[in-house]
Amino acid sequence: MPVSDPRMPAPDPRMPAANPGLPRQVVPESRPGSNTPLNEWQHLHPLSPLVRGGVVGIAVIGYAATQFVDDLLRGMGGGEPEDPSEGGIRDGLGFLLDHPLATSGVLLLALLVVGLVGWLSWRFAKFRVAAGQIELRKGWLFREHRQVPLERVQAIEISRPLLAQLTGLSQVIVQSAGGGDSHLKLAFLGARRADEVRRELIALAGRRDEVRPAVRVDGTDPSGATPSGTPATASVPSAIDPATGRPATVPSTGLLDPDEGREVLRVPNSRLFVATILHGGTIFLGAVALVAASLALAAYGSSLEVLTGAAIALPAIGPLAFGIVVNRVGELLKHGNFRLGDTGTAARVQHGLTDKRTTTIPLHRIQAVAMVQPLWWRPFGWWRVNVNVAGIGHDPTGEAGGDDTTVLPVGTLDQALEVLALLDPVISADDLRQAALGEGGEPGWTTVSERARSLDPLGWRRNGFAVSAHSLMVRTGRLWRRVSVMPHARVQSLTLSQGPLDRRLDLATVTLVSTPGPVSVQVQHLEAGTAAGLLRDEAARSRAARQISGSACTTPEVPSQLEPPPPHEER
Repeated sequence: MPVSDPRMPAPDPRMPAANPGLPRQVVPESRPGSNTPLNEWQHLHPLSPLVRGGVVGIAVIGYAATQFVDDLLRGMGGGEPEDPSEGGIRDGLGFLLDHPLATSGVLLLALLVVGLVGWLSWRFAKFRVAAGQIELRKGWLFREHRQVPLERVQAIEISRPLLAQLTGLSQVIVQSAGGGDSHLKLAFLGARRADEVRRELIALAGRRDEVRPAVRVDGTDPSGATPSGTPATASVPSAIDPATGRPATVPSTGLLDPDEGREVLRVPNSRLFVATILHGGTIFLGAVALVAASLALAAYGSSLEVLTGAAIALPAIGPLAFGIVVNRVGELLKHGNFRLGDTGTAARVQHGLTDKRTTTIPLHRIQAVAMVQPLWWRPFGWWRVNVNVAGIGHDPTGEAGGDDTTVLPVGTLDQALEVLALLDPVISADDLRQAALGEGGEPGWTTVSERARSLDPLGWRRNGFAVSAHSLMVRTGRLWRRVSVMPHARVQSLTLSQGPLDRRLDLATVTLVSTPGPVSVQVQHLEAGTAAGLLRDEAARSRAARQISGSACTTPEVPSQLEPPPPHEER
């Protein structure tokens, strides 16, 4: 019967319980910065109300500025007549401008009210971790109490919007399995405290996928000894100290824990800018403008008349142009300063110009990967890499944690292959290169039926799939190239479908269903017999792969070597 060590402190009943089914993990050591353990109620940063209300303040200042400019233009005789509905507001502003003492009193009263509301907002906003869940209370007039169980936590990330960067604050985003509406945000904490809270939450939640690998200290050999023969004594945490509620530390053997892991690549902002401009919407607008200008110049023969016609047509095309510009600017702001790191068990993505985000993508939760090359990027040889991640759905609007499914917004083919080698080392780079650049007829590839020429006259010869012991690889498109890969163990379900034209031509489409995300693995317009065979064989491979690999995303024991299809299948 085991006997407890009397020298060990008794467990603190206030401590949140970690997942009992998970082994104790080596977790990062907390840095000093706050003496409050997570199992006690604690406030957010005092400047949090200021940062959260900064957008409202900017809107008020913008409105006041527009009113001032309007009054200035009207005073110079260049504005429109005054709107009677705004007379009361303008009279009040005029009175305040004529009475400085009253103006000072109103400003002081407004500052006091805003300060009181902000203080109450900060005073009633608290968070803690207790009873196996993260809790957040906020609101002094309308109170809210949110709870996220630790076993439902999918990831814990850090975001730094523009105003938070100016004040040195960060928000901790706790992503749960319920999706974007169930995410819990600790907005805001000091940057250092936010890093501490994230590491401690990871430790308490027992997230194996978030634990970063150790890095050897310079001057130690593989056994961890220094040249003098003595072991290095860097500190590596191994458990939670019940007395403080923080990860405890024990001596290590020459291993350190890096904050960001090994950097794999960076995307230059200049390349990202060019790639963002090379978009279907911007090219369409440019083509329309060029054609319209050419026709107008040929019809009128005067550049002044052409400009006049463009000004008249602006209200018609203005909203469309504005929407495209906003979309492109948002893409640039979202993926600017892009960096990809490797922590050994996860890919760490940092991106954002105005809203800096740090996202961790655990490798074993990646369900499918895809390489995409738009037509406009073909001259530059650029590709984009997206992934489907369990627990992180694709959000095109950028809400609910940003775009966490893009691991390479734009890069060369070699960089794309390097990223895919990081995400799933079992996939062969040669197989991926052949899939990306192949034109059809390569050994190991099953292409679609020749009868699909009428449905896809450009890509039918290239479209097809290849099977390896590890995954199914699908390539589509001749002008807009796309390569999708899904491990057999990650297939959620399979479907075989036939539209009216497919039935007429005796064709069928097989879809491998994955978790929500931007990657779609679908083989269109196969021979009906080939599609039925693929459905049957892939279902068997999926069952066998899940028995072998369990929950791991990669299986080094299974080689990635393309298998030639049986003779009866279409080439």
